[in-house]
Order: sequence, then C-alpha cells, then structure tokens
Amino acid sequence: MNENAKLPFPMPNYDLTGKVAIVTGGTKGLGYGVVMALAYYGAKVVITSRHQDDCDRVAKEVTELGGEAIGIKTDVQVKEEIDSLVAKTVETYGKLDIMVNNAGVAITKPMLEMSEAEYSTVMDSNLKSVFFGSAAAAKEMIKQGKGGRIINMASIGGLIGTKNISTYGASKAAVLNLTKGMAIEFGKYDITVNSVCPGYVKTALNAEALDNPQYQEKMFKKIPLRRWGKVEEVAAIVLFLASDFSGIMTGSYIVADMGTTSG
Repeated sequence: MNENAKLPFPMPNYDLTGKVAIVTGGTKGLGYGVVMALAYYGAKVVITSRHQDDCDRVAKEVTELGGEAIGIKTDVQVKEEIDSLVAKTVETYGKLDIMVNNAGVAITKPMLEMSEAEYSTVMDSNLKSVFFGSAAAAKEMIKQGKGGRIINMASIGGLIGTKNISTYGASKAAVLNLTKGMAIEFGKYDITVNSVCPGYVKTALNAEALDNPQYQEKMFKKIPLRRWGKVEEVAAIVLFLASDFSGIMTGSYIVADMGTTSG
C-alpha cells in the first residue's frame, strides 16, 4: 500500500526516535542484542554492566554505527546503584521512556548444595534488580506524565521445573508474577509492563556447549523447531514491546522458546 495513503486510523511503527532506554546487562548476550535493536530504531540507549570498560566498548560500537549511547557501570544487586543509574540517565538525556531489566545470573547446582550466598546472588540479580529497577523507572515515568515501557527478561525456567537451576527458575517465576502486579499498579499512568520468556538461545557464552552434537541431539528431541534461538530474535520481541505495536499489552509475557514448552 502507498505509504502516503490516508488510512482510517494511524498505523503503529517501530520508530523509537526521541526515546530514551536503559538496558541492564547490555554488554553481552541477549542484552547486547537488545541494545543494538533499540539503537537501530532510533532510541538513545544507556548500557549497564558491572564493568565500565565493557559499557564504554558497546556504547562506542553503537555510536560508530550512527546511534547514540552511553555506558554506566551498575551493580543491579544494589538499590542505590539502580537509583543512581536512573538519575544519571535523566540528567544526561532529560527523561526515561523504556526500561529493560535484562541483567541476571544462573548458578547451576543441585538445591542441596546451594549456599545462602549463592541463593542471594541469584535472587538479588534476577528479582531484586527487576523490582527496584522497575520502581526507579516508574517513579520517573510517572513524574514525566507521558507513560512508558517496562520490559523484564524472564525465562521458560520460570514456567517449568529444570534440574539443578531451581533457584534461577524460582526467581524468573517471581518476575512473571511481579510483572502482573506492576502492570496493575502502573496502568493508570499509561506505563505498560511485560516480560519475555526465552528458551535456549545461542550466545557467545554458551556456544561451545550448544554446538556439541551429542547435546544437540538430546535437546532437539524436546524442541519442535529443532534449533536454538538467536539473540536477534529475542531482541526483536523486546523491540515489539518497546514500540507502538504493543500499546494494548500489559501484564503479559511472550514465550520465545522454539516450542519447547508446547508439550
């Protein structure tokens, strides 16, 4: 159809020009893909990780590609650092429109061998960070009075039980329920809150394990599409949730697992 055609209603689009986004854990894996997707579609992106040099590296990559980004070292397990992250973002760009709570960790270990410190690391990284990251972002969005988008990276681990990562699964299940609660609380401010539940996605961190032929043969029997997910595929879903296309959605989660949980 002619792009100049006069439609009976405005068509949504993926253009994020003028928007400001934070992506926690944005220097590698899924977070890196999200940074690149949001920046490509025009958002100014604030990138976090626990190391400033990693943040600067990815921010430089974005700017060299024609986008705009800065890196801010942040430990998302610490509320004060999360609050500082949001404050510095607003100080730099004047506002915050999109909050992507992506940072997280998994410790693969039988439950009976899990230490209290390891438990706290997983829960603080995966749940506490989402709670306080969302709260800090929502406070700013409410103050701005123009709504916003909060997007939480969950996992199919929050939907099904998985051996030796029970704490990780519990944290991601909690993220899904927290997402619903926040959607109810923030809806009156035109702030949407949604989650993404990826399945097995190949990244630089797990490529060696996922490329193992024996492991593939075993796992692909459980995955209807018979393949691993791609970082850019998950990033595209986050882009959708950040864009005009998802305005009607809140309190929801999108499962992106190649059919793994279908059975």
